[in-house]
Amino acid sequence: MKHILTLLVLIAALAAPAFAAQKPASETRVVVVINTNLGDKAFSDLVWKGVTEAQKDLGLKEIKAIELMGDATKQVPTLAELAESEEWDLILAGTFNLKEAVQEVAREFPEQKFLVYDTQIDFDKADYSNCYSVMAMQNEGTFLAGALAAMMTQKTTPQLNPEKVIGFVGGGENSAINDFLVGYIEGAKYIDPATKVLFSYIGDFRNASKGKELALAQYQQGADIVIGVAGAASLGVLDAAKSANKLAMGVDQDHALLVEATDPEMAEHIPTSVLKNLDRLLHTLIGKYVDGTLEFGQHEFAGLALDGMSLADNKYYRSLIPADVIAKVEAIRQEVVDGKIKVPTAIGLSQEEEGVKGHYEGSHSPFGLIYQIARDTGWPVEYILNLPHATLVMMLADAPRYISGESKEKEIKITSKEQLMNVLGGSN
Repeated sequence: MKHILTLLVLIAALAAPAFAAQKPASETRVVVVINTNLGDKAFSDLVWKGVTEAQKDLGLKEIKAIELMGDATKQVPTLAELAESEEWDLILAGTFNLKEAVQEVAREFPEQKFLVYDTQIDFDKADYSNCYSVMAMQNEGTFLAGALAAMMTQKTTPQLNPEKVIGFVGGGENSAINDFLVGYIEGAKYIDPATKVLFSYIGDFRNASKGKELALAQYQQGADIVIGVAGAASLGVLDAAKSANKLAMGVDQDHALLVEATDPEMAEHIPTSVLKNLDRLLHTLIGKYVDGTLEFGQHEFAGLALDGMSLADNKYYRSLIPADVIAKVEAIRQEVVDGKIKVPTAIGLSQEEEGVKGHYEGSHSPFGLIYQIARDTGWPVEYILNLPHATLVMMLADAPRYISGESKEKEIKITSKEQLMNVLGGSN
């Protein structure tokens, strides 16, 4: 009987979640590695806000932020040095840009605990039982923003024109930024499939001048509301809205409230922002780490349902957005929370074919059809998206031909852009 009890205890221990035995908060040191820099009034500042408030509320012994300034060559050495020092109980790092570096160092230092945000650790590919990852579902947040923009672009005011055109300016092109874009396009098309979404990328997250230039170009092409998803460079998008007397939205933090003290005129052109409530999320998770209830070795998603994402609801939202649009946005939000609307994601779509198939098989949304076309023709998604708008519309209208990879009328295999143009009668 004693042997049986011993075996049962051993089995229970092996099956138990990977909770870490913790020191008191007064002895706990937490360091966060920032891939870019603080002072962006956006994502990085939001992360640091969560850490500083956790120290204040929990009484952490020490916190520290290390800024990499976008230098990828510093990622692994910095993380390895922190882990090797054994000075820090918990290392925070995040975004897709730092994922591979975190995984490499986590394998090398299995005793070091990592809290990884805004990306997903590949728990199925190696032993990452010393890691916990969490990701806010930005695609759900921008789904609401895209829906709002599509409704607003149909209104007629001094800031809005009759054309159904909205815009998106991203920082660097990566899975997270494209996830914002997928949600934005899907939300717009949910309201009106005829809505045209212009999008462009700055190339980094600091060049506000380039952000302004790209946003102004989109306004000149008919957009009347543009969302900036570019960290500190998004300030250029907001400045463009003020200059052109149009509307703009930010992400991560409430940009209208951030700028109203220094530039009240700019604030009046920002009806809302897509809030990534990462500060509250990280505060909660650090608290769980301190009390020993943070379960390492797993990943979690935080979307609209868990308050991981939301739209800023402030005086600008209430004054710039009509009541009928606000009511419709709330109804859509509730449908997403209830699972009645499933918002597609760009996360994982750069992986092998089966990853795309799992997300988009049978989807009839514009982005779903595009990814099916990309999968079955072998053309890059970026290539398809940058086709002339009229050509893309015709492709989507006749998607079954391209998904099958054949033109039934002409009985040819479509293998190049030139052939596509010939079949469609289009021009580049």
